[in-house]
Amino acid sequence: MFAMQRTLVLINNSSLGGAERRLGRLFARMADDDPRTLLIINAGLWRDLLAAGVVSGQEARVRRLPEPWRRLTKWVGLRQGRLAFLLRKLDFPLFSALLLVRYGLAPRRVFHLVLGGAYVALPLMLLRPDHHAVVSVVDENLARLVGVPWALPAYRFALDRCDVIDALTDGVRADLIQRGIAPQKILVSPGSVVDLDRFQPSPEKEPWVVFAGRLIEGKNPLLFVEAIPAILRAVPTARFFLLGDGPLRSLVEHALERLNLLRAVEIGFHPDPVPVFSRACVFASLQREDNYPSQSLLEAMACGAATVATDVGLTWKLVDETTGTRVKPNPDDIAEAVIGLLRDPQRCDRLGRAARRRVAEQHSKERYRTYLDTLYARAEA
Repeated sequence: MFAMQRTLVLINNSSLGGAERRLGRLFARMADDDPRTLLIINAGLWRDLLAAGVVSGQEARVRRLPEPWRRLTKWVGLRQGRLAFLLRKLDFPLFSALLLVRYGLAPRRVFHLVLGGAYVALPLMLLRPDHHAVVSVVDENLARLVGVPWALPAYRFALDRCDVIDALTDGVRADLIQRGIAPQKILVSPGSVVDLDRFQPSPEKEPWVVFAGRLIEGKNPLLFVEAIPAILRAVPTARFFLLGDGPLRSLVEHALERLNLLRAVEIGFHPDPVPVFSRACVFASLQREDNYPSQSLLEAMACGAATVATDVGLTWKLVDETTGTRVKPNPDDIAEAVIGLLRDPQRCDRLGRAARRRVAEQHSKERYRTYLDTLYARAEA
């Protein structure tokens, strides 16, 4: 246990992604378990986590920050676009002010800052440099993580001011070092964490093939769609799920219509993917740069799905001949790999069981919390 109290700050008012699901559940459990730990989160993200079944809503020591500007954008019907994004970000100064009021004169604490938490806590870090801070960086392209060029200097400044940086992968660490961050303050995480109690395989598996992720170019949803006709011709009983939303939604829907696949594919964001993941035989992870450590991939593996993944980056850490198949990013190779799995249920089951074991061994809650203890001890030192 630690002498200092801990405040976990998870802020994002744009979307619900893998980092939010992973750390939202973990942080809520940590706050519930330890009276010296508090989770601060924006109210909209907390509602999204509740809707997704990630948290129960009964956790103790969770403080939800009000979002008047986000409520206003919803009230006037501004859900997408640059104006809606900018208006939602006006809530961040309010979050910063609330943190300053609460902790400006408080005894020293350890703050773990994720996503927008790095911006929100920056004024407090400047006012009270004796507080200790850990910042999690979850994308190896810092500019892509920040999203808008004018915000990058502020985020970069927060990284300079913090005590320890939690890098999701070695690639993230390399990017940060290239940007001038001191290597000795960067620790690399075990990759991710999955709640194995929640993500479990169903006793009855179906010939379902699932793709899950934001509908953006880097995730390759159109590549998945192009592979479906060949799979259906070989395995007519197969059913397909494209779980996600994003800027490519209309292009994906047009492709499905062009290929006459609308009846075979269910498309749309599912806040809680467990009912689909648990019954699916195959999960397709087709990212352009790296499938490691995709949260959706890990969750599907925990549910006993065999994987077909593009052979890029560090994907081999999760997907090899014992857990699935790595393929070149073209529809023919993807279709051939999926067909091979669906036609051989015993092999598919064997790979799915091995996939769950790998997640249990390398991405358990216990292992990840031990890593976090190391982060906080380093920050206090």
